[in-house]
Amino acid sequence: MSQVQETINQSENALSTISFQQKSTALSLIITGSATAYYIANMWPMRPIALANDIIPQGYGSLLLTTLALIIVAEVILQIVLVIGAGSAPAALAHEKQAALKARRNAYGVLAFGALAAIGSVFLEELTPFCTANLAFLGLAFAEIVKFGSQLFYARR
Repeated sequence: MSQVQETINQSENALSTISFQQKSTALSLIITGSATAYYIANMWPMRPIALANDIIPQGYGSLLLTTLALIIVAEVILQIVLVIGAGSAPAALAHEKQAALKARRNAYGVLAFGALAAIGSVFLEELTPFCTANLAFLGLAFAEIVKFGSQLFYARR
């Protein structure tokens, strides 16, 4: 029984050592990842229609805008709740600032690849405007996911 209690105490201590910035980053990663999964799950059934008819399927624009709005609203609410819960947002530590810089470098690479893929898709006859829009949005979403994941990785090292 004492071993179980010790494990619980270690888990609570590990959670208490996570800084405000790391909590915020982890929740942002979950929000962005979930919204991207929502987008993919709802976009995927539209693919056959878009590829067969070379059109943007009905409802795609609203899906894209809904996903972006979902991310923005969830992030705003998250930051408000975290600041209220913490009292005030403490300043990032030096190693957290360094981690954020390294994470941005990783994200820019993914974003640049996504942008070049979207631009390149315009020149391929097999790909439709639907494919180009998906590449652009997914490049942006995956860049954010890489940024948050990298930031957590570097901050915990």
